[in-house]
Amino acid sequence: MINGQDSSKRRKIGAIFDHRSRHLAKTFELEVGRLSTMDKDITLEQIHEIVDCRDSYYVTNAICDLLEQNVYGILGAFHSCALSTIQSYTDTFKVPFISLSMPQQSLSSDPYQLYIRPSYITGLLDVVQLKEWNKIFYIYETDDGLVRLQQLFQDINKREMSIDIDVKRVVSVSHCHQELRSVYNTNTKDDLRVFLDLTTEQSEELISLVKKDPDVSNTRFHFLIIDLGMTDMNETVLSAGLNVSGFSLPETKGWESHPTRTETFGDDLVKDAVKVFHRALKQIEQVTPIHRVDEMMKCRDNERRITFSPGKKVLNQIRKEEYNGNSGKIKFKNNGWRKDFVLPLYETRMDMGIAKVGSFNPPNRLNLHKPDLEEPYVMHNELGQQTNAMCGRENFTGYIIDLIDAVAAHMQIKYKLCIAKDEQYGKELENGTWNGVIGELVRGEADIAFGAMTISSERERVVDFTKPFMSLGISIMIKKPANKKAHTFSFMDPLSYEIWMCILFAYVGVSVVLFLVSRFSPTEWHIEDNSTIKNAFTISNSLWYSLGAFMQQGCDISPKSVSGRIVGSVWWFFTLIIISSYTANLAAFLTVERMNTPIDSAEDLAKQTRIQYGVYEGGTTYNFFKKSKVAIYERMWAYMSSAQDVFAKTTREGVKRVRDENGKYAYLIESSTNEYINTRKPCDTMKVGSNLDSKGYGIATPIGSNLRDRLTLAVLNLRERGRLQSLKKKWWDERSECGDDATVLDGSNAELKLNNVAGIFYILIGGLGLSVIIAGFEFLYRSIAESRKSQKTFGTIVRQKARLSFRGSIDSTNPEASTPLKSSGSFGTYKYNGPTQLPGFDPYVDTNTHTEV
Repeated sequence: MINGQDSSKRRKIGAIFDHRSRHLAKTFELEVGRLSTMDKDITLEQIHEIVDCRDSYYVTNAICDLLEQNVYGILGAFHSCALSTIQSYTDTFKVPFISLSMPQQSLSSDPYQLYIRPSYITGLLDVVQLKEWNKIFYIYETDDGLVRLQQLFQDINKREMSIDIDVKRVVSVSHCHQELRSVYNTNTKDDLRVFLDLTTEQSEELISLVKKDPDVSNTRFHFLIIDLGMTDMNETVLSAGLNVSGFSLPETKGWESHPTRTETFGDDLVKDAVKVFHRALKQIEQVTPIHRVDEMMKCRDNERRITFSPGKKVLNQIRKEEYNGNSGKIKFKNNGWRKDFVLPLYETRMDMGIAKVGSFNPPNRLNLHKPDLEEPYVMHNELGQQTNAMCGRENFTGYIIDLIDAVAAHMQIKYKLCIAKDEQYGKELENGTWNGVIGELVRGEADIAFGAMTISSERERVVDFTKPFMSLGISIMIKKPANKKAHTFSFMDPLSYEIWMCILFAYVGVSVVLFLVSRFSPTEWHIEDNSTIKNAFTISNSLWYSLGAFMQQGCDISPKSVSGRIVGSVWWFFTLIIISSYTANLAAFLTVERMNTPIDSAEDLAKQTRIQYGVYEGGTTYNFFKKSKVAIYERMWAYMSSAQDVFAKTTREGVKRVRDENGKYAYLIESSTNEYINTRKPCDTMKVGSNLDSKGYGIATPIGSNLRDRLTLAVLNLRERGRLQSLKKKWWDERSECGDDATVLDGSNAELKLNNVAGIFYILIGGLGLSVIIAGFEFLYRSIAESRKSQKTFGTIVRQKARLSFRGSIDSTNPEASTPLKSSGSFGTYKYNGPTQLPGFDPYVDTNTHTEV
């Protein structure tokens, strides 16, 4: 690791680990090696000792071994009985020591001791206070647990709280299990809130034992893990139907994306401690290098002679360090404790899996996230948001709340409203019991269950349902594709580029054919009065005739021959169909925002691999695909089950993923919820295709309850009166946050915008401008030609033509001098002698624009 490096840049750091945490020593070695490899400016050299940290004698020898090797700092985790020894040596020899243990207020302050592990005792007390627990059982194994209990008591006294704490010390996990059984049997009615001051591994083993105990009801326990390893525990253990809460280090790498991680929070603390030393030593080396002293520090002799003491400089630099590490933000207070950190609170309830439910950010109190109530069915109103209450009609609003009121009014009954304790609708657990509101009905804790609760065969086995009050099905939600915005030449969109090109070629082809058949047909030739042979269909006139026919305007010439009329007839028929088709599509293309969705059905989803798709894990939609025997749905389930990351823990998570992944993820969700979410800001989701199945939401009662029939009659009555439809309209349509997007998409109430037709204005302006330019060139060209022919100056001819153009008349005082018109012959009111047309104009005869050949 250090061969070939400048020995003056080697910096030794030491570590002492307990023999039960050997994996941390391996993490220490790897992190030191990683940092030394990445940064050539300074090389760390690691030295570590593995001892029984509960024995002060072994700890003393280990720390002396490290000090005598001139280490720049030491890190390690120690029991409270050995911390005083560590403090004595680090203070005497002025060597910084970073502790991996939790800070303890009962110890005297040591300037050379820092704690990389945050202090969160007040956060644990916040959990108790916010959940309104009046009695807790505190179970611990070591003296450290007793120290933490003393800190808890001190905080309780500061807040003047009244809590009954039953303290029990255990010697093993099996002993703890026996104590819990005793507590369970003694307190037969109360819920049991248990503080587990054990290691993460011991807590996991204990929860597994409680799960397997047939004589214990899991629902009565709520465990609060004192250690910071909540997210390090096995997910299958945490989904055992027990209520478990606990803090963890912030997941800077996304625990949700890596639930099978092998490293623990202890590994993260070790890495951060090593990195703190590395950053501090590197900064010192860049500013004021420490000169190496080869003489060994004397730790064991009575004189306590110190010849190597850079610790003060290292300590001061560590206190200045501030960065985001594996365990969150690294920043120290003057007393060596962490500050400005955030610890997330995780919780699992009755098989719902781990979920983040709050965060602790001292000096602020614990902030619990609000219950994930389902819009628009049940929501907290303003009062409920303030109290975060779970019971009381006055705290809630929503579709289901209005439905309850309507049903209660019809049945003339009074009711008490509470949210299910675990906020779940209910599903069968591994031990055969049910969670959620279904479980409360089965246990007789509730009389009626309202909610967006799907009627299913599994639930019908344990409860009774009324007729459905809402019909729905599984639907597909995708992110709304970007609207195809109108462009300058949107009026050309009704026909494809290929069709426009074919029309252009057809126009030219028809004009050429008309010119040719007119040339070969004697009928089209005729003799003028002046014995000039004429044919009206020159190439320019043929183009003009075809254009007039295509524009459905016509012109003042028409073919006389049979062949020419056949050409004209088929061209008229062609233009009739093209113009009719174009007109039929034009309105839709100009007024409706067209969206090209990547998929339109479940079949489209199953056939492609570019777009991922998933469902809410554990819900009725999940079970639908899991148990379906339809080939297309079996294929979709095979895909989803093989790609586990497509499942969503909550509906909110699934919708968020649809919005964040820009069309690369589709979420299969019940149609009623899909329709509601599509009306909420930012209005970027949409439903595609038809429903995959048909089902309904119903009201549940215990089996055999006489309320079921009365509730069914109430639902049918509300449906016949249109009350159910009006409630749906109130909470879905009238509360829409997306304005008139839906009506615009189907073309109603849509007005034509300028950018839809801007192209035709550009063509008009371009045509007018082009005509003016051509007229100018024609004016100049005819003037030059006339000046050469009449032997007059160019300026004279221009003035004459300009006078005629602007005045519309010639100079009456001297017509010969002011105009090239001759006195004999007539044109309009003027007579002239040949040429037979006005100078400067095309040789068209005024009667029918026949062209000389």
